[in-house]
Amino acid sequence: MARLTKVHVRLIAEALKKRTAKVRYSANWQKIHAELEVGSVDESERYLMFNAAQLQQLDQMASHYFGSSLLSAQFDGERSEVAKHSRYEKLATIKPDEQYVLLKPQPLFTGINTDCALRAPVELIIHQLKSHSIRHVVIVENLDAFDRWQQFAVAVDLTQALVVYRGHDALAKGVKALLQQLPATISVVACVDIDPSGLKIALTLPSCSQILAPSIDAISTIMATSNSSEDFDQQHSATKFIAQHESDWPTLQRFVIAHRISIKQQHLLAFQLPLMLHVK
Repeated sequence: MARLTKVHVRLIAEALKKRTAKVRYSANWQKIHAELEVGSVDESERYLMFNAAQLQQLDQMASHYFGSSLLSAQFDGERSEVAKHSRYEKLATIKPDEQYVLLKPQPLFTGINTDCALRAPVELIIHQLKSHSIRHVVIVENLDAFDRWQQFAVAVDLTQALVVYRGHDALAKGVKALLQQLPATISVVACVDIDPSGLKIALTLPSCSQILAPSIDAISTIMATSNSSEDFDQQHSATKFIAQHESDWPTLQRFVIAHRISIKQQHLLAFQLPLMLHVK
């Protein structure tokens, strides 16, 4: 059976701190009950009941299970910090990638081949930015597009931009942490697929004010070979979202919706379409 998680820790700790006599017998509490075997299910099977002795037993069983009492244990911080007082260091609130980003080394770090990428802590990047005159941070949606950044046809202004891979899950949280700490003098640019999901990424990136994409005329030249209206039709939620925010990049957003556009970054690279900055 799968082990208890952060969600279960929070529920147990809350019950112990509040000296709760009963909790709703939800799927999470059913899991806790099955693992720790503490408490009594009421006749309706809708609630899990605890008397004083059972609450004490719950504290003891949870302490044995997690390595320390949940009344005093702290899971805030990184895994190495939580490991000092719990055998389940994976319950740490900060995951390994949440304070890191994957970026192209230039222009912050010289002497590294441009084909390489560097995983660096957000704190270090912010420190490095203080001694560099960087005007743009480009967030790239797809990993293979990020890998081939040097092959995109971009304006001279962006050749000295800091280029960062957006990533997913914890790594995406690292990107968010970076963007939230950027100096106001640096513009955030989204380099994304030309489709509803890509535009939604741009709309939800902290401080993003520009999209790096071809002109409407340039996009039109590859629609016959590269556009997938079927893929567009699968992006209902993102399409609804961008339709509600069409004042941000109205020309590009309306074009994508009106023509059911879904053209990926790989197509832009394959056809070497010049990329320009679409400003809010």
